[in-house]
Amino acid sequence: MSIIFSIFILLFVIITCFLTTLSTSAASQSLHPDELNALKEIATTLGIKRLNLSAGDPCNIRTLMIIQEKQDVLLNSAKNNSIVCDCSFNNNMTCHIKVIDLCLNYLSGTIPMEWASLQYLTSISVCANRLTGNLPRGLENFKNLIYLSVEANQFSGTIPDELGNVTSLTTLHLASNYFTGSLPSSLGRLVNLEDVRVCDNDFTGVIPEFIGNWSRLRKLSISDMAWINSFPYISSNAIKNLILRDVSLSGSIPSYIWNKTGLNTLVQTNPKGYPFSRYSNEPKARAYIHVGCPDNM
Repeated sequence: MSIIFSIFILLFVIITCFLTTLSTSAASQSLHPDELNALKEIATTLGIKRLNLSAGDPCNIRTLMIIQEKQDVLLNSAKNNSIVCDCSFNNNMTCHIKVIDLCLNYLSGTIPMEWASLQYLTSISVCANRLTGNLPRGLENFKNLIYLSVEANQFSGTIPDELGNVTSLTTLHLASNYFTGSLPSSLGRLVNLEDVRVCDNDFTGVIPEFIGNWSRLRKLSISDMAWINSFPYISSNAIKNLILRDVSLSGSIPSYIWNKTGLNTLVQTNPKGYPFSRYSNEPKARAYIHVGCPDNM
């Protein structure tokens, strides 16, 4: 009986020590100090009046404690604000930011170039805020960026050529802003793109031919191209959703598009809002019409 009791005590001690070590390790993990300082500068550029870092390390609480002085509301829910870190550095003691999601936070500043100092950053989302200004030319310094969403803000100006140097991008959401000019040819270098939304802006010109370079494309939303366009060549066999709203097209939709077996949504309306009617061999049971620049397509 005493042997069984001794074994039980030994197991209890081992488990307790393990849990204590694990807890201590997790508690001691912290964001790299350079990135912590960068967060403060980023907050200022984004128009965040107060950033409460005393509530805990952002990587441990997985959020930024943002207080908007105008409304005196604490925005710290994962729905509006989240940070994802990789804490595998320096024997699991040092963390680096990989993902920042600040959608729906009433931000009214500009794009902070300090983000480029976060060398492990792969995803930025600032959708549905009130951010203004141009997209900075320095975006090419975001070497590891995979996901960029700035849609539903008040950005303006032209899309910088330098954006085409961020060749790691797989998702690019620029929709619902005030961007002007034509889409730069440099975007043709973004051959890893899978999800592109550039609808609801003030772009001019035609649908660019370089879309054919996007051989991994799954979702594409373009609108408000008033010039006469040919139907864009879609090389990707992975295309699932193709949205061409308020786009003037000449000729018919080519029959090859119906050979894209994954295609389940095709939207095409002319600038007056009426559906385009000249389909070539359309399998109506598989494709259907949406009007608008739909969310979550």
